[in-house]
Amino acid sequence: MNKEIMNKILEAAVRAPSGDNVQPWEFKVSENFTRIDLYNLPDKDQSIYNYQQAASYIAHGAFIENIIIAGKHLGCQIDYQLFPDQSDDKYVALITLQEVKSLGDPLYPFIFERRTNRFQYDRLEVSNEVLQALNKSVNKIDTANVSLIIHRDRIKQLAKELMVNDRIVFECKEIHQFLFDKIRWNKKQIEETQDGMPVGVLGLSYIENLSFPLMRFWGYVKTANMLGLSRIIALKGWWGCKNASLLGMVTIQGNDKKSFVEGGRAVQRLWLEATKQGFCLQPIIGLPLLIHRYKQAALTPILAKHIEFVRRASEKLPKLFDVNKTDTLVMGFRAGGIVDKGGSVRTLRKKINMN
Repeated sequence: MNKEIMNKILEAAVRAPSGDNVQPWEFKVSENFTRIDLYNLPDKDQSIYNYQQAASYIAHGAFIENIIIAGKHLGCQIDYQLFPDQSDDKYVALITLQEVKSLGDPLYPFIFERRTNRFQYDRLEVSNEVLQALNKSVNKIDTANVSLIIHRDRIKQLAKELMVNDRIVFECKEIHQFLFDKIRWNKKQIEETQDGMPVGVLGLSYIENLSFPLMRFWGYVKTANMLGLSRIIALKGWWGCKNASLLGMVTIQGNDKKSFVEGGRAVQRLWLEATKQGFCLQPIIGLPLLIHRYKQAALTPILAKHIEFVRRASEKLPKLFDVNKTDTLVMGFRAGGIVDKGGSVRTLRKKINMN
């Protein structure tokens, strides 16, 4: 192994998605470039969503999957052991690399093209070939599954249930503050932090761009909610889901830390395949994470009415997606086609440091 190949692999790895682009990872590379030790950084995501580090472990799974794909493409056999030190939950994975013949991987280039697209989509027809490709995308993770819904009546029902995801964000002070702490408002902030979300990736219309800066202030949001702000925002989410080409849900068997890492691998493979097939994708992950927390009887930080929203979703979503109710919902999503209204705005990643 050499430094150049390792750098390419890590460049792919850090393109993994994470909640609000917090990048909750740290890694150390051996001197001979045959080993990566991957660590979680709990302080990066202290949101209500990240109960028992579930959101961060999903991000780590996507990080590992990018390494597996890049390694195959660049001529490396990748093996990994999750949580090799049982006394240290921060030590997520020991990853070893061995030089082999390059086999190539069709998903590799899409690691660098994948992104979240929050704009409204054009409703593309979803062919059977695309559905088969998306279903097969998670097959390499034995405990993962994906449910894909293209029938309009079912999509309408799901849109109604999923819309509470956005409503809760603007009615829960803690979630609202975490979100706005991660928004980067100008080029200087973007370049200085190299994390978070540039305001340009949020899918805002011209009118929304004018008023959105005011929403940083919880007092303003709380007052505006009395006039229906949070419901209007939820309606936009409903409209986006209702008019998507398809809605989907990635699930995983189990709900422990290893399960969430494997769920993250499945999420990344699905997302890359969707990108390869020419579809834009927006994750709907907050609600599944709140459902996970609800099932652990640990939703006390949020209001009773929001707990009821989550309880209802925990019953409705498995039925509407036709998934096993004992499986864990990892990530919902909407997908479709779009003219790139987001331009070239993308989230940045911190520079690689091979310590």
